[in-house]
Parts: sequence; structure tokens; C-alpha cells
Amino acid sequence: MFDYGQSTKLSVLNAEVDVNNDSIQLLNSRQELINAKRDLNVVMGNRQHPNYEVVTEVNFQLHPVKEELYQQVLQNNVVLQQIEQQVRISDFQLKANKAGYLPTLGLTGSYGWNKSNNNAASNVLFSSNSGFSGGINLSWNLFDGGGTKTRVHNAKIEIENQQLIKAEAILQIETDFNNAWEDYQNKLFILATQEKNVQTNQNNFNRTEEQFKLGQINSLEFRQAQINLINAENAKNAAKYDAKLAELQLLQLSGTLMDTEF
Repeated sequence: MFDYGQSTKLSVLNAEVDVNNDSIQLLNSRQELINAKRDLNVVMGNRQHPNYEVVTEVNFQLHPVKEELYQQVLQNNVVLQQIEQQVRISDFQLKANKAGYLPTLGLTGSYGWNKSNNNAASNVLFSSNSGFSGGINLSWNLFDGGGTKTRVHNAKIEIENQQLIKAEAILQIETDFNNAWEDYQNKLFILATQEKNVQTNQNNFNRTEEQFKLGQINSLEFRQAQINLINAENAKNAAKYDAKLAELQLLQLSGTLMDTEF
């Protein structure tokens, strides 16, 4: 257009500046990608330098009902399982301490066998006898200085403490789950909005490009439409990975992260 007198030198210079800036950003992005691959090799302990192909497609595996997912969170939470186990132990300890109020029944039993050799003058060379014997004893500690009562009281307090710890843990788990769920839903909504925004900016860029070729707008307006489209694409990609991270957070809370295929 400049060669045929349809544009000014200023427009040409602006276009050259834009091309140079885009080229620099592209080179920097490629270098960052190469560095990231090298860092991955270090983490994996891989001495070779394979050229990894990065898959940019992100699939969302989580489409649950909120209540069903929350039940999985309660069922698989390790901290809650430990607390429930401690509650059961405390309950057993209380029952064991209450046994101090009850009498103790003891059983004894024995079996005896005896053999004796007689002298030669006896009509019986040897004799033997055997038999069972047993007994029952009953004891009841009528007074132990209040030791049993104290132990039972302490055991009840321990159960109450464990119940409070459990209630606090459930409240924290519910809060974390609701926060993660709302964050996931928001991230999905943002992703859907950004995808629509990309389509809108793509349509706007297409129309701007046609008007620019017809000379109806200048290069600055064309460049702005181009930048808007690039920014929209970047925002969509960022929203996509943010949504995936939010999904992984939910899977981690539910204890099914390792069982999910990606």
C-alpha cells in the first residue's frame, strides 16, 4: 500500500515495530518452552533430552452431583478416619473402665494322674489314679478410693473431646469442600465466557481485516483488533488451566485423584 501511495511511512514503521515485538515475544516463548522441558528432564532424572510434544487439549472428567461428591469427601478423608478411630478407642476405654464396678469371677481347674509301683510281695504290682478338680471364686472390690469413678469420668471427657474434634473437622472439611466446589463452578463459568469472548473477538478481527484491506480503517485499528484477539486467546487458555486445577483440587478432597484417568 505504501508503494502505491495508499499508506504513509508512519504506518509502515508502526507495522515494522509490531512485527519485531511479536517476533521477540515468540522467540521468548519458545525459549521458555525449551527451558521447561529441560527442567522436566531434571525432575525425572532423564539424562537425554527428548523433544516432548505438549498436549494442549484439556478434558474435564468431573461431572458429579454435589451431594454425592461431598459424601465421597467424608468417606475418604484421612483425618476424619483417624478421628473416628480415636473415638472408637475412647469408647472401648470407657467400657474397660466401667468394668471396675463389676465383680470378678475366677475359674480354676486341674487334672491329676498318679502312678505308684508296689513291692513284689503285694498282689498288685502298681496302681494309678486320676481325676479332675475345679473351683469358682468371686471377688468384688467394694471400695477402691474412687479410682474407678475417676477413670470412668476421664474416659467420658475424652470421648466428648474426640466428638468435638470430629465436629470441628467435619465443619472444616465442609468449608473446604464448598470453597473448592464454588471455585470450580466459577472457573467453568469463566472458561465458557472466555470461549465466547474469543469467538466474538475472532469475528471482530475478521471484519476489521476486511475493512483494512478495503482501506476503510487504519493500521492502528487493525493492530488493536489483532491484540484483542490474542489477549482473548490467552485469557481463554489461562481460564482452561485454572478450571482444570480447580477440578484436581476437588478430586484431591474426595480422595479419588489417583483413581481418575486423565
